[in-house]
Amino acid sequence: MCRPIQFICTLIDQQTSVSAFNEASRWYLVQCLRVFQWRVPSIWHLIHEKAKELLDHPSKWIRERIATVLSISFGLNMTLFDGKSTRHPNANQFIDMIRERLHQAIEIYQKKPLINISGSNIELDVEARQALNLIETVIDIHSNLFIRSHQPIKEGIIRLFPYLCQIESIVTNDDDFKKRLAFYRMHVGMAYLNAHLLETLIQQLEHVCTAEKWHARRGAIEFVQNMVFCNLFNVRCHAKRLHELVFKSLFDEQLEVRLIASKTLSGILGLCSIVLSSPYNVPSYVPDALMALCKHSHDPHLIQKSIKECMSEFRRTHYDSWHEHRTKFTDEQLEILADVLVSHGYYT
Repeated sequence: MCRPIQFICTLIDQQTSVSAFNEASRWYLVQCLRVFQWRVPSIWHLIHEKAKELLDHPSKWIRERIATVLSISFGLNMTLFDGKSTRHPNANQFIDMIRERLHQAIEIYQKKPLINISGSNIELDVEARQALNLIETVIDIHSNLFIRSHQPIKEGIIRLFPYLCQIESIVTNDDDFKKRLAFYRMHVGMAYLNAHLLETLIQQLEHVCTAEKWHARRGAIEFVQNMVFCNLFNVRCHAKRLHELVFKSLFDEQLEVRLIASKTLSGILGLCSIVLSSPYNVPSYVPDALMALCKHSHDPHLIQKSIKECMSEFRRTHYDSWHEHRTKFTDEQLEILADVLVSHGYYT
């Protein structure tokens, strides 16, 4: 073993308590092992065992270094073509372990009251502060995994997703933290999700959308929009389940959840705008847009109302020249339009 590696190994075992600066600097040097990548798996295991003990360290600087070092070690954990894994620390096993600690930390933080509020300074109970430190470190590890990993998203991250929604209910006064949470959830939606991961994630979403905390429900519904946009072709087979999630949220008891769910209505409003953009002619794309609207004509009230208004306006603006416009539609499309509108004689 070469001398630089030996030197860094001695740094791993040292217990420096003189200052946060010294200890953070020590872990920054340990981080230099990333240049050896897969060549030193046993050392990465040693780092992993030492680092996970410092997840709730009082110093934010040290916690950031710990999150970076752990994510580097997990980034080298890959499943090879023969199904075997590399000898590096297993990210999924670590995430499953940390989920239990994270659940306990969230419960502690929710139960512990604020000690003192003085101006903009909020003092936390010691145990609550320790719990919040752990939560912040897990969030940082989650973010770093997407940067450092050599393979697509880990299944363990999917299982961690409900906690990313639940945490939002305990940081309601921290706008910066809430933005970071939304951004980190977006990382999951932007990743490539195969059929197995999608099924697991949708199950997690269905669970979160029935959660007691409305902040968690709102975070999950907000995430659905990004996930569908980034995995448009893969989620088609799950469209019905996702529609049901959004429709249920339209009637959520909490206004904030309903407002986020109603943004899904913007897709319907976009189609309405396409139809109404040509009040005196029928471009080639309008019949298909009308058919898409007809499919949702029996959806919940907010969507149904927008579609009916669009159809009525289309009928009014195209009434005088309908004998010409109807040639742009097939017989089947004309029948569907007749079924949607009250006045069947107009389209037949």
